[in-house]
Amino acid sequence: TASLRFEWKPPHGVWEVIPAEALSAEPSSKVTVVSTAFPPDDASVGYERGSAVSKEWHDATTKAAVEVANEVVERIAVLSGVDERASNRVERLKDFAAEFAARAFRRPLTPELRHAVVHRQFAPGVEPDAALKRSVMLVLKSPRFLYPELGAATDSHAVAGRLALGMWDSLPDEALRGAADRNELRTRDQVVAQARRMVQDPRARAKLREFFHHWLAMDAAEDIAKDTKAYPGFDERLVADLRASLEKFVEEVVWSESSDYRQLLLADYLFMNRRLAEFYGGSGAADTGFTKVKFDPDQRAGILTHPYLLSAFSYHKSSSPIHRGVFLTRNVLGRFLKPPPMAIEFMDDRFDPSLTMREKVTELTKSATCMACHATINPLGFSLENYDATGRFRLKENDKPINAESDYTTAEGEVIHLRGPRDVARHAASSDDARRGFVRQMFHQVVKQSPAAYGVDTLKRLDDAFVESGYHMRHLLVEIVATAAAHGLPTSTPSRP
Repeated sequence: TASLRFEWKPPHGVWEVIPAEALSAEPSSKVTVVSTAFPPDDASVGYERGSAVSKEWHDATTKAAVEVANEVVERIAVLSGVDERASNRVERLKDFAAEFAARAFRRPLTPELRHAVVHRQFAPGVEPDAALKRSVMLVLKSPRFLYPELGAATDSHAVAGRLALGMWDSLPDEALRGAADRNELRTRDQVVAQARRMVQDPRARAKLREFFHHWLAMDAAEDIAKDTKAYPGFDERLVADLRASLEKFVEEVVWSESSDYRQLLLADYLFMNRRLAEFYGGSGAADTGFTKVKFDPDQRAGILTHPYLLSAFSYHKSSSPIHRGVFLTRNVLGRFLKPPPMAIEFMDDRFDPSLTMREKVTELTKSATCMACHATINPLGFSLENYDATGRFRLKENDKPINAESDYTTAEGEVIHLRGPRDVARHAASSDDARRGFVRQMFHQVVKQSPAAYGVDTLKRLDDAFVESGYHMRHLLVEIVATAAAHGLPTSTPSRP
């Protein structure tokens, strides 16, 4: 007898046996991932977007094009179905190269373009494989492939390309190409119908996952480590479990039937495995895998109190009301904060050790200059002081009762009394400003542009549709992608002459 263990180390994870939910009995096609390192995109406006053509970008795209071309030539028999001994091999390779170019350029080739990227490369005396390699490299270095927004075309093929990029970060599939070929992407209604079909594809799930990683600043939390003496058991494996728990929670809410944005804030449960349950408490966790575990609603409120985020926005040995408050202000409540006029480092050893973290932060930020922003930040951060640096619920700090209550002034000027995270969650779930901030941030990440680029009333129209749908997040994704793809098109099918 013998046994095998299949293990992996996923991004932000640890080596572990691959969970059953990540395995499939269905075959999958080979996917080539280039190893070329690309320079980071510009994120200075709040979302990643290539905004310049640098030498580094040019070099990276060139190396990647060579890498892909080599892979295509190596696997050409499988990719094209052309036998090496076929008498018409050259002509069929030309057809393959033309189809490759049409897919990459997101539209059928004109005779002139086909001649430039295909026939000219298959010149007399050039080996067919070398010609194919030249054609592939030429296509992948073409502005038509690298810069899909080049020009201002609004025909069906341009719309199909924008739909695929917006919903999938990919190229149009067969159904989308067919609709474009039939000129059936001429109105917003037609575009919305395609977007509704496309949101069911696993690539749309990946696109939304990417947005939530950004919205929750998950990828910024590269190194969550705590003092091992103060928090024994909080290790990299627990952190990996916490990250998986948060991802499962978001997936549960987003892909439920209601897909209700408010449940991201108000839910009173966590996904926990046995290891997390032993560290954080909670009954009902399974011996293997993750289980939905309900908590006292006064102790857990959706993403606001998820231990992964509470740990990420904390110090090595203590909580951090400032980091937590900034996150809630910007990401959850959608408010803007000016850069601080001067950076002041928090140095715990300069305070009386008998003080609580709230008392230290109050002392540190008491000046009028600091309070211009901290009048907003501090009450939100203090509302989470019942959670230590690992996100465990507590009632005392330094043998003093936790004080999580504050008066908070909303963006509308209303003063509300916060007694803890549940009050913050209720306010965020009902706040017009927070909801619009969520819509704006999703648009940024999906389209890589500001909503205002598509009209001054774009954000309002999307927000109105979001409310009308019952805060349905998948519907919001459809509306966002359709809005960007159908920009400039009529809202209904034009009448035929």
